[in-house]
Amino acid sequence: MENLLQAFNAAMPFEEYVLELGEQKTLHDLHYKRAGVDGLQLPPFKALKILVITEPWCGDSTAMLPVLQKLFAGYDVEFRIALRDENPELMDRFLTNGGRAIPVILILDEKGELLLRFGPRPQKVQDIFEQYRRDINEGRIERKEVSRKIRNFYSRDRGKAILEEFLPQLKKALEKYDTK
Repeated sequence: MENLLQAFNAAMPFEEYVLELGEQKTLHDLHYKRAGVDGLQLPPFKALKILVITEPWCGDSTAMLPVLQKLFAGYDVEFRIALRDENPELMDRFLTNGGRAIPVILILDEKGELLLRFGPRPQKVQDIFEQYRRDINEGRIERKEVSRKIRNFYSRDRGKAILEEFLPQLKKALEKYDTK
């Protein structure tokens, strides 16, 4: 089993992934433009590597990654993407409740040590899904309708729910990182 630095180095550059988004690129660009990160300052840190396990069709990724991309703009951070379906061994190391839920966002130090795992979605978004889970399972609502509700939430929220969960976890991880 490869280590995370090997997985990071083998993963595709973020810019290449964005080219693979197809129709999702419009949503990606919209979420980037609307991400409410102005004025947010991250604590000082050494170079970070962000390895994301995802797929271009993933709606949560389309909403979350632009927010993180904008948050880390101007910092010494490199994003790489490992496609879930092409990297089952890597994905299986980061299952969510036994499933291959994406995105999985891994924050690594320069040596490839895991500092933080985030994802697959903020709790506020998961709550929307959970509200309809039984209805989906019993055929009263289609999954695509729930996905539409989630997309609408992300669009109105402008990244706030993502940042409310991610930033405290990142700060805590960076505090531990600085003491290494």
